[in-house]
Amino acid sequence: MEDSGTIITSASGVPRMHQSIREDMSKLKGLLRESISPHLAPEQRDMRILNLACGRCDEAETLISVGREMKPGGAVEMVGADIRIREIRQAREQHSHLPAKFLIEDATKIDQHKELGDDFNLVFLRHQNFWHGQELWKKIFDQGIAKLRPDGMLVITSYFDHEHKLALDALKALGLEVVSNKRNRASRALSDAPGKSVDRWVAVLRQKK
Repeated sequence: MEDSGTIITSASGVPRMHQSIREDMSKLKGLLRESISPHLAPEQRDMRILNLACGRCDEAETLISVGREMKPGGAVEMVGADIRIREIRQAREQHSHLPAKFLIEDATKIDQHKELGDDFNLVFLRHQNFWHGQELWKKIFDQGIAKLRPDGMLVITSYFDHEHKLALDALKALGLEVVSNKRNRASRALSDAPGKSVDRWVAVLRQKK
C-alpha cells in the first residue's frame, strides 16, 4: 500500500509524481540497494519482481532501476497486483514505459494465477498494513513466499514501528529469516499520523537455510 501523496495530472491526463514522492523514491532506492545487494544470488542473470498490494505503484520505476543495477545486462521484469481497479489503471497509465504489467488480482489468491510461475527473485510489499488485518496479511505473506525462488527474497516496508515488528514476527512464523532490517532515518513524517513516516522501516527476509 503506497503513501497517499499528491499526484499531479499532466495535460495529457497521465498522472505524474509529486516532488515529495520523488524524494521518497530516492531514499527508498538507496535503502533497497544497500539491503538487497549483499544477499542476491550471483548466478541469476535476470530479475523477476512481484509487487503485491501495489496500488498505483509509485515505486515501480525505483524497483526496476534497482533490479537493473544489480543485474546489469540481464532482463528485469515486474508484475504488480492489487484488487483495486482504479489504482491498477493509474499504474498502467503512469508506468506504460516500463517492463512491467499490472494485474487486477486479489493478493490473497495470487496462487491461482498459475502462469506467473514461482520463480520470482523478489517479492515486494510496500507499506504492508498488518495492523489493520492480521489474518488477511498472513495470507498475503504466505502467497508471496510461495512465489519466490528458493534463493529469493521478500521485502517489506512499514509506516510505524509496532506494525513493522508484528509483520516481521508473522513472516518469521511462516519460515523466513530476517537478513536486513533498516530504519529509514530520513523518512518523511506523515503530518496527520503521529509516529508514522514513509518507508520508515525496510526489511529483507528469505527462507531459512
